[in-house]
Amino acid sequence: MDYEELSRQITGFRRDLHRIPELGFFVYRTNAYIRSILEPLDCRIETIAKTGLVAFFDFGREKTLCYRADMDGLPIEEETGVPYASENEGCMHACGHDGHMANMLGFARILNRYKEEGVRFHYNALLLFQPAEETIEGARTIIGTDLFNEFNVTAIFGLHMWPFLEKGEITTKPGPMMAKSTNVHIEIHGLSAHCGEPEKGHDALVAACRFIDLVYDYKDEHIRERSVLKFGKMRSGTVRNAISDYTVIEGTMRTFEEQTWKKLVNAMKHYARQVARRYQVTIDVDTSKYHPAVVNSPELYDKVKGELLEHHMNFVALRRPSMIAEDFSFFEKEIPGLFFWLGTGTGIPLHASTFNFDESVLIEGVKLFNTIFTEFDDFNAAPIEEPAV
Repeated sequence: MDYEELSRQITGFRRDLHRIPELGFFVYRTNAYIRSILEPLDCRIETIAKTGLVAFFDFGREKTLCYRADMDGLPIEEETGVPYASENEGCMHACGHDGHMANMLGFARILNRYKEEGVRFHYNALLLFQPAEETIEGARTIIGTDLFNEFNVTAIFGLHMWPFLEKGEITTKPGPMMAKSTNVHIEIHGLSAHCGEPEKGHDALVAACRFIDLVYDYKDEHIRERSVLKFGKMRSGTVRNAISDYTVIEGTMRTFEEQTWKKLVNAMKHYARQVARRYQVTIDVDTSKYHPAVVNSPELYDKVKGELLEHHMNFVALRRPSMIAEDFSFFEKEIPGLFFWLGTGTGIPLHASTFNFDESVLIEGVKLFNTIFTEFDDFNAAPIEEPAV
């Protein structure tokens, strides 16, 4: 395989995809572009999760390895100034998903070459292009299908661009790698009154402020495990001189241990009841929308690590998990999985309007997937049920 020529092709894929970012499940142009690259190849293409795609490369084996790339962009106005910048106003690939798809399309070309040459391996390959990663609905939708059973998938692999690793460096770890991320939505209903007659109202804004203070104090004083609970958005009131009768506060909670998650949720519900009584308001705490933690299979890690060390001199073991989240975690609840970071070396944060990277790193992701596929032999392990650090 001429990796230099393949790298040039992947750069083209990435730039084409970078121009056409789309949101959530509405990735129609992205879908059409990916399909146009895959259709000339010797693979079976199917639609998944409304606008996603799977490409099945059949090597005549009973079991299949799955590789996943996410497709959606973000509602961010691009400020990179590159000639291949987003053509869709207010939408940008600011999280590297264009690179993830380009990496997978490069890997598809390698798999197609193997089929042309009649090379046999231990597994078939299933390439999964997933929409709606940023909204956490994409993976959830896919696991609601029979995809993994239909193709007898025994393990799944994915990667993500990571700005804070050296350029081209690859890393992962066994066990917890990324946090369980919970959307926290608090609604407070009170009673409006003129600020000149405060005794006639029940102040939802004051209640919200008191609630936040109490929850933050509890976390600081009683939670020792590594975790995050922060509120970043508040909406309240209608005019400056009327007591607010309605307040919404929104935040995020990041945890690794299930017990920590339960402590924080129970604390929020406890202080909601306490504040509701004091200020004569009603408070609803909703923590129902979340990603599970990304928890890599230790058995899968041990099986892959030796080959990566032999074939990838830029592979390093990740020492501690991160507080960011990824809906790849939903797949790991169903089948053993292993997720990687691929370093861009830029230090430009994900979701920044200036996010960009040197496409030459993408070939390292292709080599990673190729090494796993060509060197991987028989594997059988159950998915991990519950994270623990």
